[in-house]
Amino acid sequence: MTLTQQQLIRKRADGETVLVDAPEPPQTHALSILIENHAGALNRVVNLFSARNLNLDSVSVGPTDDETVSRLTVVTTGTRRQVRQAVRLVRQLLDVLALDEFTPDDAVTERELCLAKLAADASSRSTVMELARGLGATVAHTDRNAVTVQFIGTALEVDAFIEVVGEHNLLEVARSGRLALHRSRTLSL
Repeated sequence: MTLTQQQLIRKRADGETVLVDAPEPPQTHALSILIENHAGALNRVVNLFSARNLNLDSVSVGPTDDETVSRLTVVTTGTRRQVRQAVRLVRQLLDVLALDEFTPDDAVTERELCLAKLAADASSRSTVMELARGLGATVAHTDRNAVTVQFIGTALEVDAFIEVVGEHNLLEVARSGRLALHRSRTLSL
């Protein structure tokens, strides 16, 4: 199959690969979406990604300072073309008020919350708490058999934290999903 001149121009403009046999490698894309805060809005956005065969690596949603608006942060992996198509369709939804796509080159502040429950009886509790504090985590809860710690960092930092505490009687882990904001510009209505 040969690409037409118009296809070559479009692919180059979109930064896609122009070789017929070379598939475009999937990339991670993060989106920040302001949506109306009512039942069904989140579902409509998420279903668009599913319909495009895009897996959602992380979804985080919560109200903003305006109680009628929620901020949805979505992290997905796909080709640039797949994500552009999904973004174009998401922008057309009536529930979507604004959308910002973070490219890998964008300067953003990104954080994720991790709660980890570690087995700790009376004799090992102080060691577990010291380990957590040494890794930059704070103690969220203690009881007779366990210590729950919280750690906030980038996705890579959270992965490393889980790997380290995983060697110390890790019982359970919960992650919030990524949150992201541009450092220099504001997503507004």
